[in-house]
Amino acid sequence: MVSRLTELLPPPETGVERQSWDRIQAVFGTLPPRDFRDFVDTYGYGSLDGLLGVRPPGGLGREVADLAAREPSPVAEQELRTFGGPVRFPPWPAEGALLSWGTTPVGFDLFWRRRGDDPDTWPVVVAGQRSGTARELPCGMAEFLVLMLGDPLDRPADIAGIAGHPHSRYLDDRTEEELEDAGDDPWEYLDDFWDEHERERADSDEVTWVRGPGRHGADNPPVPRLVVRGFGLDGDDLRVSATLDLDPAAPLVAAVRIGGPNGDVLRRAGVPVLMSGGAGQPLVLDIRLPEDTNGTGRSWRELVHAMTHEPEWRLSLSVEDPAIGAARARHGIVTGVGMEESGVNTAWGSWP
Repeated sequence: MVSRLTELLPPPETGVERQSWDRIQAVFGTLPPRDFRDFVDTYGYGSLDGLLGVRPPGGLGREVADLAAREPSPVAEQELRTFGGPVRFPPWPAEGALLSWGTTPVGFDLFWRRRGDDPDTWPVVVAGQRSGTARELPCGMAEFLVLMLGDPLDRPADIAGIAGHPHSRYLDDRTEEELEDAGDDPWEYLDDFWDEHERERADSDEVTWVRGPGRHGADNPPVPRLVVRGFGLDGDDLRVSATLDLDPAAPLVAAVRIGGPNGDVLRRAGVPVLMSGGAGQPLVLDIRLPEDTNGTGRSWRELVHAMTHEPEWRLSLSVEDPAIGAARARHGIVTGVGMEESGVNTAWGSWP
């Protein structure tokens, strides 16, 4: 998997210092998973796009004098609610404990969860500290990074701003520090990348229908996925097309929100949903808002133009059904106090 990763993400050109894993093994009683060791020996400790940091297991840094005296992560001692009952992550080294390997500046922490004595079988856990959710993934650290470089809809964590292959960049800590010491911004290329995207959108012709998926609600949590597939003008109606990865237990109604730079300009609940597909295939949702339900002071045409030419605009869609909560329970998704119990049966997605 690390070999696959090097095809998507070039390693640092200067090379990195190979690590000695004796200290980590002495503290935690085990080596980290093989793919993590291969990654660090190839890329070093550092950051992907300045947004996903790969760090020493357990947060063991050079500044820690007595490694064995370090307190466990608060997440590893927190009791979280699940749809099937409470789950407690015990402190290391108990079975089921969490061991950190990555951080982000947007509220996600990245862990392994101990499952047996073979670290190569430990799954990755993504914990959202702001949302109070945690999700265990059937993959290791290197595969997690491969997925984060791919299609945004297939990414296992909603870490906004990662450019993805072939635009993403990884810098080891030493290179990042050298650039900063020289007065250079290590991640300036990302500003140029996203600015170019915005210029292309702002300079484009008037759009009457937007194609291409938006983002599913990764913190809500992401099973099942509700994805906005398109929206635009259909006669006098504003039409939204979406897909949902399950068959509902009852007819659906949707809640639609449109937000601009100063907050929401439209909120509509109880909007009827026409459904097609399903039976093993994604369910296609067709939502229509007539002109007489607008009430924003702008025409649908003006709203679509704003959403496709100004970066501050967003469309959000949600549906509620008991089958959504049941699907989450089957996947064993873990959630904390940040998610209200009333939201268990709700799935949402947004554009962009």
